[in-house]
Amino acid sequence: MPGAPEESPLDVGAIRIGSVELLGERFSIIKAGSSEAVRASGFGSPNSLAYSVFGRRSELLEVQELDDADAALAAVRAFDDGDPSLLPAIDVHQDGTELRRAMWRATRLVEPGTLASYGDVAAIAGHPRAARAAASACGACLVGLFVPVHRIVRASGKLAGHADDIAVRQALIDHERAMGMRG
Repeated sequence: MPGAPEESPLDVGAIRIGSVELLGERFSIIKAGSSEAVRASGFGSPNSLAYSVFGRRSELLEVQELDDADAALAAVRAFDDGDPSLLPAIDVHQDGTELRRAMWRATRLVEPGTLASYGDVAAIAGHPRAARAAASACGACLVGLFVPVHRIVRASGKLAGHADDIAVRQALIDHERAMGMRG
């Protein structure tokens, strides 16, 4: 993301993990070393999330707990309580091409409680003919909620993905709408 320091997984000796309740489920956040950038987040197990970023090396890294007052954890708690305003301020870091990073930045501009198509995201990113690239970027996103890929749909308005993923995305959309969230 803009301004995110370039981190190499090879420079990381420890990961910091924290979890909070979101929509009645455990939502975890992974940070690397002393960086405040979120490297992975989601409803999966912390070990699976760490593996998604660091591969098999994640088993060798020292694991530390995030402080309960961590800004990313606080932002998720606020979202669960109906306030999405803290999420955009959380720094994230994902490895990827410049095109993929542009799609993730564009996705962060989609307002809470609204939906946008992959084509809309591509246009926002300055690549109006790259809807498939936007879909690929959303599918590869490791920092869900902070990059709100749950708000991105097919041109038909339908959610795409695996059944479990669709259920989670729909639950997040329903939560935003039920809480009256708007940007």
